[in-house]
Amino acid sequence: MKISLLLIILTFLLLGCTGEESLGVDTIAPNKPELVPHIGDTGDIISGFQGDIDTLNFYNTYDIDFENNGMDAVMEGDWIKTQWFHFEDSDIDYLRIFRFSAQDYYSDTLNFVQIIDTVDYDNQIYYLDRTSMIGKNYFYFIEVFDNAGNSTLSDTTGYKLIDKPYLISPVDNDSYQNSDDIVFIWERVGYDALQHRLLVFNETRELIWQNTPLGQETFIVPYEGPLIDPGSELIWRVDAIGDTYSTPSPIEGNYYIVESGSESIERYIFIDE
Repeated sequence: MKISLLLIILTFLLLGCTGEESLGVDTIAPNKPELVPHIGDTGDIISGFQGDIDTLNFYNTYDIDFENNGMDAVMEGDWIKTQWFHFEDSDIDYLRIFRFSAQDYYSDTLNFVQIIDTVDYDNQIYYLDRTSMIGKNYFYFIEVFDNAGNSTLSDTTGYKLIDKPYLISPVDNDSYQNSDDIVFIWERVGYDALQHRLLVFNETRELIWQNTPLGQETFIVPYEGPLIDPGSELIWRVDAIGDTYSTPSPIEGNYYIVESGSESIERYIFIDE
């Protein structure tokens, strides 16, 4: 009888050491998720180790339709993309997405956060906030839940949307006899953009030409990139890149730097055969 009681006690102790309750319920919280801050814009120029210059293209990833550059504006609307690194845990069930603005925090440090969505997890690495507003310094964090209901909060990062450039020409699906005939025209909207960056891609999202003209209200930029073969397809858009915002005082004990920008909708150009 004493031996049986000792075995029962040892069994309970062993179960406690494994992080599970006596009924085998998982009580271990998921690993802390890590958000990807804004790490740059397509067309950024960096210097290599030997002094050479390289142009970044964040579409050079596993998915040519996904700009893999962290928290950022997206072209489809006035939306902010919150991105995270792949989760280490394999049993994540769903996510909660939280948002607050710097303005909200400094006006009410007790009730400044809102849950903007709860989504089932299907191995995605980003979320599009379709309710964001232009001109606010937004901050995001997520909470991940495993199948047993345990949860962990991520770190926090932010971004600010500014007005998109207004594209005029070429119109979408326009065609030209040759690429030398192309002239890009667009207008500035708002006053927050420090620069506009014209980006031209081929059909596989290779960045073949970019131009950053000096500030003005209406931009008229002839195409001066490499010659394009007949029958080819081009994709173009204009990004607005704004200033950075530094929090004047800590938010929940941390200082943050917030990048800002926007992306126009993309348009397609066809070169006649």
